[in-house]
Amino acid sequence: MDKACKIVLFLCLVVSFLASSSSAQTCRNQTFSNNNQYANCSDLPVLNCSLHWTYDEAAGTVDMAFRHTNTTTSRWSAWAINPSAPRMLGSQALVAYVNSSGVAHAFTSSIDSMTPSMQQSNLSFGVPNISATFENNEMTIFAVLSISSNLSSTNQVWQEGPVSNDRLGIHPTTGANVQSVGSVNFK
Repeated sequence: MDKACKIVLFLCLVVSFLASSSSAQTCRNQTFSNNNQYANCSDLPVLNCSLHWTYDEAAGTVDMAFRHTNTTTSRWSAWAINPSAPRMLGSQALVAYVNSSGVAHAFTSSIDSMTPSMQQSNLSFGVPNISATFENNEMTIFAVLSISSNLSSTNQVWQEGPVSNDRLGIHPTTGANVQSVGSVNFK
């Protein structure tokens, strides 16, 4: 390969890299239609999700947004914390889907079995405010969590699955859907 071809190939690779990295959506350059801003964010490693939050240690609250991109109105989205282990069972979840009226609906659900009902229920901590938006194939759950200091660093899980006629179906149990666990430190 002559020198000119190597230079052209190198330049094509550089331009390709720059174009792909500049178009990548990261939590740092995401904005919200309600103009909320958060002090911290984390791009979650699977399922096209990110978590945004501001922790008020004195008040014991986390003002947060969970965003699931590249989704549809036929999918539900959820984010949860689990103080006992990085797994679904025992999770305290925030769930959202677009209901049959076309409105994004958010609610809390305690995951107490391996075949949860995904019905609205209270969590082990307060959630004085929860809402959701669905815009541009992105589901965003907004919430305020009232947590104790021992939950300021905890396990998190996130998930997505099918919804039909306001019924939330079982999520896949392979691939990214079983890799959607981690930890979060709100401080």
